[in-house]
Amino acid sequence: MPRIHTALTQGGDELVVFLHAVGGDHSSWRPQVEALRARYSTLTFDMRGHARSYSPERPEISIQNFADDAIDLVEEAGFYRAHFVGLSMGGVVAQEIFSRAPERVQSLTLAATWSFHPEAEARRTWMEDKLSRMSMAESAALDMPNLYASDAPRELVDTAIAIEGGKDKDVFLQSWHAMLQVDYRELLPRIDVPVLLIGGSDDRITPVDPLLRDIFARVPMAELRVLAGGGHFCNLDRAEAFNAALVPFLRRARARAPQALALPAAPPTPSSAATVAEALLEQLHRRDVPCLFSNSGTDFTPLIEALAKPGAAAPRVVAAAHENTAIAMAHGYQLLSGHVPAVMAHVNVGTANSGLGLINARRARVPMLVMAGLTPYTDAPAVPGHRTNFVQWGQDSFDQAAYFREFTKWDYRLATADHLEVAVDRALAIADSDPAGPVYLTLPKEVLCAPASSAPVSPRPRLRPNPPARPDAVALARVAHAIRNARRPLILTAELGRYRGGPEALWQLATRHGIGVVEFGKRNFFNLATDCPAHLGFDPASQVPQADLILAVEDPVPFIPAFVALPQGQVPPIVQIGVDPLFADLPLRGFPSDLALPGDPAESLRLLTRLLDADPAPDAAARREALRIEHAVVFANAGVAADFDAGKPAITKRWLSRCVGQAVDDEVVIFNEYPLDPLLVPRRLPDSWFENSIASGLGWALGAALGGKMARPDRAVLAAVGDGSFLFNTPLSALHAATAHRLPILIVVFNDCAWSTIRKSTRGDFPGGHAQATGNFALCDLGADPAYDQIASACGGVGVRVDRPDAVPDALRRGLELVRSGDRFVLLDVRCERDA
Repeated sequence: MPRIHTALTQGGDELVVFLHAVGGDHSSWRPQVEALRARYSTLTFDMRGHARSYSPERPEISIQNFADDAIDLVEEAGFYRAHFVGLSMGGVVAQEIFSRAPERVQSLTLAATWSFHPEAEARRTWMEDKLSRMSMAESAALDMPNLYASDAPRELVDTAIAIEGGKDKDVFLQSWHAMLQVDYRELLPRIDVPVLLIGGSDDRITPVDPLLRDIFARVPMAELRVLAGGGHFCNLDRAEAFNAALVPFLRRARARAPQALALPAAPPTPSSAATVAEALLEQLHRRDVPCLFSNSGTDFTPLIEALAKPGAAAPRVVAAAHENTAIAMAHGYQLLSGHVPAVMAHVNVGTANSGLGLINARRARVPMLVMAGLTPYTDAPAVPGHRTNFVQWGQDSFDQAAYFREFTKWDYRLATADHLEVAVDRALAIADSDPAGPVYLTLPKEVLCAPASSAPVSPRPRLRPNPPARPDAVALARVAHAIRNARRPLILTAELGRYRGGPEALWQLATRHGIGVVEFGKRNFFNLATDCPAHLGFDPASQVPQADLILAVEDPVPFIPAFVALPQGQVPPIVQIGVDPLFADLPLRGFPSDLALPGDPAESLRLLTRLLDADPAPDAAARREALRIEHAVVFANAGVAADFDAGKPAITKRWLSRCVGQAVDDEVVIFNEYPLDPLLVPRRLPDSWFENSIASGLGWALGAALGGKMARPDRAVLAAVGDGSFLFNTPLSALHAATAHRLPILIVVFNDCAWSTIRKSTRGDFPGGHAQATGNFALCDLGADPAYDQIASACGGVGVRVDRPDAVPDALRRGLELVRSGDRFVLLDVRCERDA
């Protein structure tokens, strides 16, 4: 490798590599480096022959050599894998990197670029002719102003002119020719990592349409962001908008384990905290815990005092009127940010109110640090934090952590200031180790009031989450052999989407090798795009009996045996794939595990795909075609049936689901608590659909949607609830939080004045029984019919009642417009027909 000028910032365990345009250099990424340096290590460099990497020896210029240099530089920087961000020629190089070393790519961000340029020859000729008549400086002065937005600062354009104008003409022309010779159109459908596409709406040299849109159409589940008014160098003339798209994407595509090859050196530093309460908040801040969601209590006074200290280092404090709202907000925040949040509950009573959220988080494998105060143990006035209120006798517990010990991974009572750092670091590491989940730390008030430890604090945690295991090679070979020899293999999944790159890896395995996919067992996460030709819907009852091999991928309940008519009662061979294929935290789960493949499920699927690529099943092509037809039939039939309901006098839940599916776009994130039918709501992007856990603890969706909106304010968020689950959501607390924190979400209430799920279960358990014969479903009718739209208005939102099927589409459209343009939540009280 020739001498390459590099600039490396050490800021985190993941590396982001920036690849410049033909007319740029390493400094072209300054706004992005500044935005990322606190949480990521970044690498910028001048490609061989360019700017400070110019050499009189004239190294060979090619896209392949640029890519090889970048791969080598990643290893020299001390990392195994990296996120690659490329603009224009840099985007071309990024695609070549994936082509040559996919295992080194964590994600791809391709900006203002192409995979194949339809005007390549004309552009090559144009540049050759122009540079035959003028110098690089003259050419840059002529062209560069047209590559920036019309409102770009003049100094920005002048800097770009100086960079391109100072380049060697031969190197520039060779690079220009090389970048226009590429054709990655066959590569794009095989990309199995998260991909973000960014373009400027006013880019005249690489217009979004057709160049980026062609990539968008070919890469499964790619995300496209068009920056209004941006030019070709949209990372500079629309830097804030570019970063707003890039930062959350990188967080979504984060690695599950550090990618740095060297162990980090982190010498401890002094703390300015005077009390343990101050030290706790400082520790959470140092450990990148972004938010502390909490109700309040008398045990919080040391924390309240610490937060009032000028210059206090602390997470953002998010107050909620009820613990159920607080912990659900933390749940939703984690889903869309990837950060481990903290929750604070008021001694045992607050812990009790948080219990539903703890159960949901544990079953959904969502990491969070849940803390609670402990009633003071002394009434001696000389001890800071002593008892001062009669409730402190009544709230005392023999073992407060025992309340929900079954649903936390770890619990600990902080006994002394000296244990604070290790207790917090251990809590966060255990919470985020797979299978992830909540941990519980209790904090005696006397300890919070005590002086902080004088020991210096490590700036980085010395305890890290366990990385997921790498799948066993022999087990992988056995699974590939089984798929190769199966007649009709089937994948069942519910929670793969929790693992970054999982949906992309599933698409590749399923579509390349003709394996049908059914999502079932609560679609807690987005697992596969509904437009994937291998997607067979959400009901395994018709698919399992036809399968001769099942791959259960992160699916605690792949099917319900009572609802599946198996030939001769025999379950086909089942391969269980996941971080814990046996789901050891579930007391009873008898689904066969004929072969277990523990480890990172996304990596398992990628490795299986590569094994089968090398030796595919002989009938893979026929299986793919059959799946394509079946997929089209399943989704078309659902749409036809729903459209029929448009003409009915009352609004059916099926019609409401259909209308939601037609109203939302890729930018909308949905939090569903029961009624919304995923078969009727197209979803194409990861992290665009969430449901409550398989425990189905009702009272989750409103808080989770609010937390999700807080994590991703750039996204429209929709919460779908039944009227029963709406009431479980401590709605006054949730709506209060929406207004207090200015979180404009759209709430759709499927209101049929009944516990319809319980009615349905009763009919299923006792078909033709007394309840069905008489219509007397005790405990299933809600009785009272509150005006939910008026409740919303009273809480500072916009409430709308919808009674007619023809009014539903416009109400949804208007609701989404309002939450996108304002800061008030919108609630649609949709009066639905009861299920038959």
